[in-house]
Amino acid sequence: MDYNTRLVILGCVMLGAVCGLVGVFLLLRKRSLIADAICHASLPGIAIAFFVSLAVGGQGREPLLLLAGAALTGCLGALAVMALRRYTRLKEDAALGIVLSVFFAIGMVLLSLVQQTESGNAAGLEGFIYGNTAGIVAQDAKLIAIVCAVVCAGVLLLRKELQLLCFDPIYAAAQGWPVLALDLILMGFGLLVVIVGTSIVGVLLVVAMVVIPPAAARFWSDRLGWNLITSSFLGATAGTLGAVSSYRIEHLPSGASMVLVAAGLFALSLLFGSRHGIVWGWRRRFQSRGFADQEHLLRGAFELLESEQKAPATHGELRSETIDKVRLSKQLNWSTYRLERVAKPLFRKGWIIERGSNQFVLSPAGIQQSHRAVRRHRLLELYFSHWADLSPDAIDRCADYTEHSLDDELLARLERDAMDLGNRIDPPPNIHPVGQ
Repeated sequence: MDYNTRLVILGCVMLGAVCGLVGVFLLLRKRSLIADAICHASLPGIAIAFFVSLAVGGQGREPLLLLAGAALTGCLGALAVMALRRYTRLKEDAALGIVLSVFFAIGMVLLSLVQQTESGNAAGLEGFIYGNTAGIVAQDAKLIAIVCAVVCAGVLLLRKELQLLCFDPIYAAAQGWPVLALDLILMGFGLLVVIVGTSIVGVLLVVAMVVIPPAAARFWSDRLGWNLITSSFLGATAGTLGAVSSYRIEHLPSGASMVLVAAGLFALSLLFGSRHGIVWGWRRRFQSRGFADQEHLLRGAFELLESEQKAPATHGELRSETIDKVRLSKQLNWSTYRLERVAKPLFRKGWIIERGSNQFVLSPAGIQQSHRAVRRHRLLELYFSHWADLSPDAIDRCADYTEHSLDDELLARLERDAMDLGNRIDPPPNIHPVGQ
């Protein structure tokens, strides 16, 4: 791998990491599309900087001058969006659409004029539109490194202030924080990242590197610190894999490769993210349904014994009376297969003990667990029967839906309400006894 390739990979890694870092705050502040407006608004600045360079005797292709022009009009575009949003009744999406389309149209007109100059065709400006990663030199890498260092240092120093701005700007303003100044600082960070990114992935694609990594990071954690780390890592990974893919595959553009890799990482996060990923969400829902079914089985077993005047005491009993599986499945309105499937993990836990092919008993631990399940369910039934005008069947269904998510505080409140209603029996009586 030659020196230029290492520079390209290093530049892509730094850009991806800093885009992911800033993108988290832009996403939380709902300013992600501001980056898109900056991208399109920077196009006229590139063309204007080209004409300025020609006017002062230059060749029109000085990178720093072109980036300065892009930064100027990009800043104007961002300020225009904020002004339209603040001083008019336009919604943010309408303001973004107006600024984006107008500035981009101006940029296209100016680029057509650039093509008519004596310097010829597009004067090399297409690299700022479609990206020119392979053209990164040491000077570009140093510029990217400086911008990344400044932006990272600024974000880390102002992390608490930006966090407050993103999560509760009204409270921040009430506490005397300069909300507008913080908003402008955040926009400034986004502007620096977008303008520097135009030399790598281009005006049209750099916004993807600001939006995709933080969006993917949300599937892994809800904590801001982990979101910042994960988003930066995903952005750096997209930059590395995109640059390497472009190096390995001939005629493959690096900027587009970075965006496609970022999209692939987003898809993986969408599916397998440990916090909000689809697969893990399915797994958690499956486990929750399994846990709920286990509690229903234990409660059904207790209530079946209770209907036969054989309810086990919560203390001092080593085994309950035998429970017939056929009767229990009829009471729960379950098939025999479902009963057997739900009972298997309870056998492994030792909460129920098999007695022949069609019977089982509750162990001491099973008695305790069945008592807890019955108690939670009936406390909820008492609450609903007192405060809601529902039939006993509806009360039973409501308790079934909510009993598994009770925490200790809610359970204590239900116990207090039951005592206020004069009920001191533990567990409370069944409002719809089995067989009635």
